[in-house]
Amino acid sequence: MNTFTTCPRIILLLALLLPVFAANAQDIHFSQFGNSPLNLSPGLAGVFGGDMRFVGNYRSQWHSVPVPYTTFSGSFENKVYWTKGKYDRYLTGSLIVNYDRQGSLHLTSMQIGIPISATLPLARNTYLTAGVTPAFGQRAFSTNRLTFDAQWVDCIFDPNADMREDQLFQNNSLKYFDLSAGVNVRFQAEEKRHRLDVGGGMHHINRPNHDFWSSSLTDPGNVRLHSKMSIYALGLLQMSNTFDLVGQGLFQRQGGYREIVYGGGIRMHLNQNPYRELALQIGVNYRHRYQDALIPHVEVLWRTWTIGFTYDVNIWSDVDLVTRGRGGPEVALIYRLYKVKPVKFKTCPII
Repeated sequence: MNTFTTCPRIILLLALLLPVFAANAQDIHFSQFGNSPLNLSPGLAGVFGGDMRFVGNYRSQWHSVPVPYTTFSGSFENKVYWTKGKYDRYLTGSLIVNYDRQGSLHLTSMQIGIPISATLPLARNTYLTAGVTPAFGQRAFSTNRLTFDAQWVDCIFDPNADMREDQLFQNNSLKYFDLSAGVNVRFQAEEKRHRLDVGGGMHHINRPNHDFWSSSLTDPGNVRLHSKMSIYALGLLQMSNTFDLVGQGLFQRQGGYREIVYGGGIRMHLNQNPYRELALQIGVNYRHRYQDALIPHVEVLWRTWTIGFTYDVNIWSDVDLVTRGRGGPEVALIYRLYKVKPVKFKTCPII
């Protein structure tokens, strides 16, 4: 007999406790971390070819067990150049919105941030970007979906049974202010497609209150969100006129949790004619957190559009017993916009 049909109490505990533990310990995250730059580090604001960038990310996870996660992120960036005709130094103003819903209680998180960054050349074809993201967030859950152990009698749920709870929560919603900062260094070749981004971010610098016993920004509460450190490298190496080798790595630490993700792939340029550019990229990442996931990915790059798709495959861990080897699909969509510039300029912008 399948374990999940033995007693609904196991399912109840998973549905109630797993999203609570995960929400208190870790942030939302995307397997395509390079395609969600403002969530990776405020230092990546403005690090792209073009003048404006729109990014959308969607992730659906663990629908094979009763703790589904649905995550969406959307962002917009706009560069403002310091000097007319010079495109290697600029400010970037951005807006990012994150939404996450977890578990059977529909524990939701909404965050709105305003990443601001400055980019300066350090040397020829080397650029430093420093950024900061002030943000406001809200968390809430549905009390209509709460059930308790006393309502289960011989593994049968009785909604009319006494829950035997005198007091649950002071509220089911909280608001908080959050602050993150980061830096990025971009190295890029002048004639070839080689480039490398190395940097890091420190998230939740102010360690905001993050429990449902704090009802306002001034209420101290009992639980504070752990700061999170992210260190990453994103690189591309041109192997020939047609093929590029891409690689990425990420280390994150938040409280007692550690996560390492690394991998690579091959990008094939199918059309390099101006305004008709088309490339296909395939590869795989490995997430070393509980030794739990291989992440194959596919990307299509058409003109200034990028669409990426990944699917986490949980293996080699106890997580596999619960998820039955299934993680979740993730989609990223990026669009870069170029403004018309004067024909003559002396400096080379980030590409």
